[in-house]
Order: sequence, then C-alpha cells, then structure tokens
Amino acid sequence: MAARRVASWQGPKLGHYVLLWTVLFTAHCRAFTVRQTSDGGVDVLLDGTLLLRHQRSDPAILVGSGTTVFRELHGNFNISDTVGLRVPLPDVDVTQPSPSEYRLLFSSGGNYQTEMTLMTGNEGHDHVMNISIPGNLDRTWLRLYADDGEHVYGGGEQFTYFDLRGRSFPIWTREQGVGRQPGTFVTDEANRRDGGGGDYHTTYWPQPTFVSSRRYFCHFTTTDYMIMDFTDTTAHVMQIWGSPGVVHFGAAATFPELSEQLGALLGKQPELPDWVYDGAILGVQGGTSEVLRYLEQAEGQGVKVNALWIQDWAGRIRTSFGRRLFWNWVWDENQYPGLREEIVRQKERGVRFLGYINPHLNKLGNLYAIADSRGYFVKNSTGQTYIQDFGEFFCGTIDLTNPAAFQWYKNEVIIKNMIELGLSGWMADFGEYLPPDMVFYNGVPGREMHNHYPALWAKANRDAVEESGKLGEIVFWMRAGFSGSQNYSVMSWAGDQFVDYSLGDGLASVIPAALSLGVSGYGLSHFDIGGFTSLFGITRTEELLLRYAEMAVFTPMMRTHEGNRPADNWQVYSSDSTLQHFARLVDVHVSLTGYIRELVQNNSRYNLPVQSPLFYHYPDDPMVYSIKYQYMFGPDVLIAPVYREGVDTWQVYLPQGHTWVHLWSDNSYEGGRTVTVDAPLGQTPFFFRESSRWASLFRTVARDNPPVSGTSLSSSILPYVTAIVAIPLFFWFRQH
Repeated sequence: MAARRVASWQGPKLGHYVLLWTVLFTAHCRAFTVRQTSDGGVDVLLDGTLLLRHQRSDPAILVGSGTTVFRELHGNFNISDTVGLRVPLPDVDVTQPSPSEYRLLFSSGGNYQTEMTLMTGNEGHDHVMNISIPGNLDRTWLRLYADDGEHVYGGGEQFTYFDLRGRSFPIWTREQGVGRQPGTFVTDEANRRDGGGGDYHTTYWPQPTFVSSRRYFCHFTTTDYMIMDFTDTTAHVMQIWGSPGVVHFGAAATFPELSEQLGALLGKQPELPDWVYDGAILGVQGGTSEVLRYLEQAEGQGVKVNALWIQDWAGRIRTSFGRRLFWNWVWDENQYPGLREEIVRQKERGVRFLGYINPHLNKLGNLYAIADSRGYFVKNSTGQTYIQDFGEFFCGTIDLTNPAAFQWYKNEVIIKNMIELGLSGWMADFGEYLPPDMVFYNGVPGREMHNHYPALWAKANRDAVEESGKLGEIVFWMRAGFSGSQNYSVMSWAGDQFVDYSLGDGLASVIPAALSLGVSGYGLSHFDIGGFTSLFGITRTEELLLRYAEMAVFTPMMRTHEGNRPADNWQVYSSDSTLQHFARLVDVHVSLTGYIRELVQNNSRYNLPVQSPLFYHYPDDPMVYSIKYQYMFGPDVLIAPVYREGVDTWQVYLPQGHTWVHLWSDNSYEGGRTVTVDAPLGQTPFFFRESSRWASLFRTVARDNPPVSGTSLSSSILPYVTAIVAIPLFFWFRQH
C-alpha cells in the first residue's frame, strides 16, 4: 500500500524559492549508473537501460504551480487545470555519497532547486525519503527518456488503448463513462444529459505504473492526481501534483521477470476457491422463490451452476427512475424468506449464494444511523457527515482511515451480516466517487485520499475474509482499484460495459482492460457476461450475450449479469436455446479446470497474469507489440475473441516460432502470419502450440463439446435503429 506522505513549508533560501525534492529511485537486484556528459548533461541508466537523459537545452526536471478544479457528479469528474508557473531546471550537480547512492541536485540559476536521490537496494528493502515543497509550488514534471520505437503499457486498467504511446492518461479513479467515445451517439447523449459519457482514459482502476518494451517498469507511489503523458516522441512526461513520492524502477531480461518484480513490490493475489472452477455464477434477483426458479430452469438445460449471485439480498427501493438496491447491508427477510436455510441446502449440492456491498450507506437505513451517531463517515469542511446524492437517495461514505469505523464495517457489516449469513462471496462495488473536498479522519487531504480509497476498501474486504478463516473459500470481486489493491483484492471485474460492439465501451473493451491491468501487476480479471449498461433504446441481443459468454470461457471466472434493465435485455434464461448454448460453453470452461487452475497458481506465485499480452511470451516477434484484441491464456494458448456483430469468420495473427493448432478444426498453421478461421457462435478462435503438454486435453475438450445443434438464435432488430425513448436526467445511472 502506498505510504502516507507529508509536505511541509521550509521557507525561502537566499531570497529565492527552493524546491527540495528528494526523490528516492529504487532498483531491485540491479544497479544505477549515472553518466555525466561533456555538455553539462546527465544520463541515468539501470542495468544498461537508459531511464533519464538530462540536457541543459532539454532538462529532465521542471517545477511549477497552477490551479486544478475537480467537479464531480455521480462518480464522473470534470477536471480542469491552469498552469501558472513552469520552470525548467537546466543545471545539475552530481555527488555519490556511497557506492549504492547518487544525489543529483537540479537547479535554475540558484532560484529553484530539487534534489533527486538514486539508491540501489535489495529486493523488498524499505526505503525512506523526505520531501519539502514551498507553498507556491505544487507540481513537478519528470521527463523520462523515450525511444522512438518504444511501446508502453500499463496505467492500471485501460479500456481503449493498450499501447499508451501517443496519448496522455490522467491518474484519477472514476466512473469509466457511458460509450467512452466522444463524437458517437451514445457518448454524446450521455454527456448531454449529465456529463457521464467518459473518454478513452476514464477508468475505475488507474495506476501510476508503466512497463516499457525496453523491458523495464516504472512505478510511482504517490496517490495524488498525476498525468502520465506519452505524446512526446523523446520523453515520457510525468506530471505529478503535490509530493512526488518514491519512484520504483525495475529491469529484467524478460517480461515475466518484470511481472514477478512488480508482484514483489505491489503484492499478489491468492488462488481462487476450488468451487469457482465448477461452473458459472448465475446473476439473478427478485426473491428466494424467483432465484430458485432460475436455478431450476438453468440446470434443467444442463447448465453447471456453481453459485447464485443475488445482488438484491439486502432489499430494494423504488425511485422515479426504477428499482434500485437498498444500500443498507442487512438481509431482507421479506424479499428472501428462508435464505439462511436455503444457503445451507444449496451449498450441500454444490451451489453457493453470493451478495453485494459497497462502502456507502443509505440515510434511510439503520446502519446509517449507527455509523452517523458514532462519527464513522467521511466529513465535509464543517465537520458534518458528507452526504452525496446517488440518484434520489442520499448516502454517507464510511471513513476507512478511522480505525473504529474500519473495524465496525469489517466486523459488524461484512463478517456478521454477510459471512455469518453464509454468503460465499460478493461484489465489492464502488470506491471511486470521493470528491477531493472530503475530510478524512487521518488528516490526509481528500485529493490524496481519492485514489488511495479503493485500496483501503479492498483491505476491509480482505481482512474480513481472512479473519473469518475463509480465504480460499470466499471470493469477492472489485472494479475500483489503485496501487495496493494487488495486495488485498482477490478478483477484479471490468465494470459496466455498454451492451453493444463499440470498441470504447463494448465487448472488445474488456480485452485491453484485462491486458493493461495484468501488465500493471494484477492478473485476475473477469467481466459481466453480456455487458451491463442499456440506454437510449439500445438493448442486449442474444448474439452479444453469447459472444461475451464464449470469451468468458477463457478467463478465470464466468459470471452473468442481468444488466441495468433486466426486462429489456436478453438473458441466459430468455430461451431454452440460449441456455443450451450457454451450458455447452460452461462445460468447456469446466473441462479446462486443471489448465486454468495452473494459470491462477502461476499468477499467485509468480505474478504472471492469467490473460497476458502476446509479447510476454514472444518478445522477438515485432508484430505482437501492437496487438490488443488477442491474448495469451497461458504460454500455450492464444485466444482471439470475436467482437463484431454478424460474422462467422475471424482473422488471427499467430506469433512466430511455433506451429499452432486451431482447437475447433484441428488444423495446423505455422506462426508468423495472419490466418482466417471459421468462428461461428460458440467457437471463439482458440489456438494452442502443437508442442504443448496440454495438447491432449485441448483435443479432448473439443471432441467432447461439439456445437449445439437444432437451435437457432432469435432474430432482433439492430439496436442502433431502435427509437430513442425519453429518459430522465439520471436514467443511465446503474441499478446498484
């Protein structure tokens, strides 16, 4: 978890403003080299890899100040910034106090100074740094060396672009937005109504971490607002608000080695419970009898169901916009009579119950009254509970920096109300909505706490599970994240995709999301089968649902979601035909249990993401560095999901150096070229290396799970020609 940082005013020196920025660069198992040049410049290298090139004509460090305004509405943030002062620091003085330490003093004619400390320590060693920033300076620009042909990945969970070069990425957790492509109908309509359209960089899980194709990583420990700008062809420009904090670098010969180093730095996820591999999690709701009816219907068509996810376990409320969950995390016995007994009964036959929670409490609930009376909520500037409107109901946010509040929410809400009820997991939602003017118990400014809060929320859930002795039995999944979440969260999910085929917010977007998150150090990801958000008359079709489902087969966990408007969208239970297609896909997933479990084990032990980019395993193939819609499912399997509507063939690039076998046809292809294969529904392009030790299993899976015959998809009018309906201001807002 990122450490707390404190900035203090040191006063002017010699009549000039002095920025004493002691940044500690740490390297694991390798050494820094500082090379001074004849023109007064400096190169900083790590194990021979050039990281920073400082020249008097092109300084690596700049300091300054400005004004930043954050405007929040329902988790969407409009951020505007005006730079008032930006000062290059061209002069540099280098000293080496010890063989493992360099100090670089950057300055501008004696007016401004910043000191950078480079230290090489043992892996896992704790480092200390001191930062002091004058009151009129609030930001630093660090220009890291960039090669013209270099590729950069990471930045947390990025849905639109996998290679970050050529674009700028603000590091600020928030709603991802609806559509996420300004200039398109969905995004523009969402923006017109309430500014909720998003953009290519908006994400629930940003992270100040990147991995270079030059085989090094860079990670910033700051939790403050930051912009990673990769638009410059000669430098990666990191603009850091407030205290820059510790910056970690690591270099390695291979990308898996880099992942292992990041795991040592940020933490790793535990293995998943065994029951997760036994089938699919069925997302249903409506009461005890209703969810059991869905279970019977699914099992009647052969679907292996390992859990029922009932997000409305704590009840519902009704607003003018429809039904919403009641954010008072207590079992609603009226809606779910006999739930405790049913949980026991179904668990005996291999079906678990899962729930839902977030860190907010509705003012109308008894839990809110308790928390408010004890001062457990985040405060406003007057010391009162900070109240936010979540769409005709109002909530407070638990202050997880308050030890008493943290313990109460963990013990009395998560453990007592959920774990002791018998739930085997839950969606741990939200964590992104905190405005920077919130006042926290620990005294850290709200702007610095905003990004850090999701990691605290993950810790609360993880501590509850561990203290109950249920790690390895309970799974919770989160969408919000930041540095430190790797150490606590046990599963991520990609949030609220739109129910279409758009690249920015549709089916395709979950692929770069999983890859970028994996590169950033978190390798367990899944998504809502079918997507979530349905607006403006656009609804989920059967084809889209099944394309999502066939991709989910080749992820760690399969889970359906009814979406924000269940009655208007196609569900897995909408027809027997759909259930039969879905049953076959679940069977394929279950048949691969041994293989998938090994991938999850490797993620837990070595921080190797379950879904990884092609260049992780084929770094010598120049073609793979620009591929973002294919992924490796372990080193032996390549998956190329179909993300366009109405197609039955698909083009796939196969990496050099191996013979690849197409799972569904058993045809072999030499690598280093693009091939076209049949890709009807239910047959996601799946290739395995001919030499794989799993080849026999893969062929058995294909033989034992032939396509469903005698069924046909329902016809549907293309969603985009559906008439636009009148939608209230917050209509888009999700049901949760």
